[in-house]
Amino acid sequence: MAYSFADGSRFLLGTALGPAVNITAASNASPAVLTTATNTFTAGDEILINSGWDDLTDSVFKPSALTSTSLTLGGSTPIDTTDVNFYPAGSGTGTAQKVTTWVEIGQVLNINSSGGDPRFVNIEPLARRNAIQVPVGFNPQSIQLDIGYDPTLAGYQALVAAARTLQKRAFKFVLAGGQTGYGYGYIAVSEMPRLAKGSPNMVSASIALLGKFVGYQ
Repeated sequence: MAYSFADGSRFLLGTALGPAVNITAASNASPAVLTTATNTFTAGDEILINSGWDDLTDSVFKPSALTSTSLTLGGSTPIDTTDVNFYPAGSGTGTAQKVTTWVEIGQVLNINSSGGDPRFVNIEPLARRNAIQVPVGFNPQSIQLDIGYDPTLAGYQALVAAARTLQKRAFKFVLAGGQTGYGYGYIAVSEMPRLAKGSPNMVSASIALLGKFVGYQ
């Protein structure tokens, strides 16, 4: 059991990716092992995965083991791909790219999330008087940042640049205790600051996740 707190947290935006390395095979195992073409990844690398598996693609991972031709998605959050209903055998191929540059987003005041709640379809069989609901997935998820307004900060400028050009970006936050969390998605920034007496001027930024959020202890 462990508790974590927001105090002392840092938020970073990935602004550059390395070359794409082909994933030639993906195992149905726990943890999953991705076989790649020859790569130059090293321990500690944070890697964006594009995969034919919906629950793996557009997500950032920190592999627990690396060789010149494989990535093991283990560690404190091992990726379990044994269920072939979610991870059909032979269809997990794709690409892997190292996030090569991180820029800290300074003056983050709050981080909130929205969405991610389950979606249901109402079914009303003729033979039943009562309708039923069947889960069919989850609603899109996004995070929202309140940022102290300072347009000279490199992190703020990186957010705005990505938002204006509809670029997808990786992000991570690092908690004071060392836990990390990763995501990947589109960015939107409201460049007009909010002004309120007695409070710092703030702007809002949102990141719409494309893949799963992945956290590590």
